[in-house]
Amino acid sequence: TKPGTPTLKVESGTKSASLSWNNQSGATGYVVYMATSKDGKYSKIATVKGNSNITYTKKSLKSGKTYYFKVRAYKTVEKTNIYGSYSSIKSVKVK
Repeated sequence: TKPGTPTLKVESGTKSASLSWNNQSGATGYVVYMATSKDGKYSKIATVKGNSNITYTKKSLKSGKTYYFKVRAYKTVEKTNIYGSYSSIKSVKVK
């Protein structure tokens, strides 16, 4: 079975964005994606391993610019990653 869908929260920091989400039962880790427009191309920016560390801070962002994030959980079964659904997209205007 696939892991559940995380609920993402994003807060603006000084040239950074702090992300947090709820942990999903049985997840091996989480993959974080970012774009510069809501419908733009999302790039993988981080893999957060483990199920207790459910935060990530993206640094070196430009002040005054809006960024878009989404996250999904994955579970490793016999060396294969099974991915859950993406969270809702959250935007943040960086301080």
